[in-house]
Amino acid sequence: MKKKEEARWQKALLSVLMLLISIPSAAAAAYLYGKSVRDIFMLILITAACFGTVIFSLVQSEIFGTLHYDNGGHYVRFVIIFLFSTAASCLLPTLQNEAWAVPSIALALSLFSNTVTGVLAYAGLLGVCVYLASEELLVFLLYFLMGVIFAVLFEKLDEDYKTGAPMLVAMILYVTVMIAKLVFENHGLVSDDTLAVAVINIFITFIIMLAVLRFYCAVAIDREKGKYLVINDQEYKLLAKYKEEDRQLYYNAIHTAYFAEKTARLLHMDVDVAKNGGYYHRIMAKECKTQGKTLEQICSENKFPPKAVQLLQEYNYKFLPVKMRETVAVYIADNVVSAIMYLIGRKNSGQDGADADKSAPDYGKIAVAVLHRKIDSGILNDSDISLADLGGLEKIYTGEKLYYDFLRRE
Repeated sequence: MKKKEEARWQKALLSVLMLLISIPSAAAAAYLYGKSVRDIFMLILITAACFGTVIFSLVQSEIFGTLHYDNGGHYVRFVIIFLFSTAASCLLPTLQNEAWAVPSIALALSLFSNTVTGVLAYAGLLGVCVYLASEELLVFLLYFLMGVIFAVLFEKLDEDYKTGAPMLVAMILYVTVMIAKLVFENHGLVSDDTLAVAVINIFITFIIMLAVLRFYCAVAIDREKGKYLVINDQEYKLLAKYKEEDRQLYYNAIHTAYFAEKTARLLHMDVDVAKNGGYYHRIMAKECKTQGKTLEQICSENKFPPKAVQLLQEYNYKFLPVKMRETVAVYIADNVVSAIMYLIGRKNSGQDGADADKSAPDYGKIAVAVLHRKIDSGILNDSDISLADLGGLEKIYTGEKLYYDFLRRE
């Protein structure tokens, strides 16, 4: 799998190839299955509209940054899976519908784009399959709903890539639905051959699901985590150089990353993204001025993942609203750290250490005051942060005692 992100012309070429291969394939399959010329013409129109909408959804999702992980830079994954799925939708009508191991196709299409795009593509391909097999609408609904369930269950994989619970739920539901289908269609008298086909279907679906998740982990999640391991290291060149050049900026980055990481971990955000934003939210602005380059250029040179770039854009570009929860965590952490470090610096410059300790203010209250002021300013109104998250933020900063003491004595 290519590591370098695709250029626009490559994405356009892949999109065109996807349409030029999939639509004629569906038409050729319809001809081989004995469909009339009129029906084939209608199939071409419908599939062209559906698959064209899939491309539109993919591009639009990339523009708005809603594709999973780094899928926006790697259309080839989605296109290859889509074309394999097209072949499957053309070949499966040769089998009885109990043998259609298709829900995992919805999972694969969704993981390598996003849920909306994946489900839309799955609906079109499943529709072609059902039409070619001349099956009833209920067959389409059964497999479509199961595919949607598979896609939704794995929509948000946590940082530890825990898939056990979603897999268990998905397979229990699939087995239950298949049993109900067999019983009702055969009036309770299920033949051994039909039962064997259904069992093989369930087994193959499970194997495909495992393979898809393993492949996704290898090309997306592990790759992203590897990038974060490098750039989130305090010895990384972009961060370490400020330890000598600008110690105030360096320590602001260290302390902000601490609070942002803690917030993300306790409120179930993306810890790697929040920590990265804590380190580089101000350093990136300084680098842009020093090097005379754009934020995007510097991020690209240092191989920052897409979500890390999005956070830095939201933080540094005033015309962009703060949307991501991780951006909120970094924004609040930076303002709290800046306020406390300013007060500590002013106090230490006018008093000796002993007097400063005796008259030390309640930094927890100061942190909460900063939080409330930022909420009242309305800057977080467009963000994805919830009231529960804001309550959690207040608990984090009021409960932080030891680190405030560390800051005071630094």
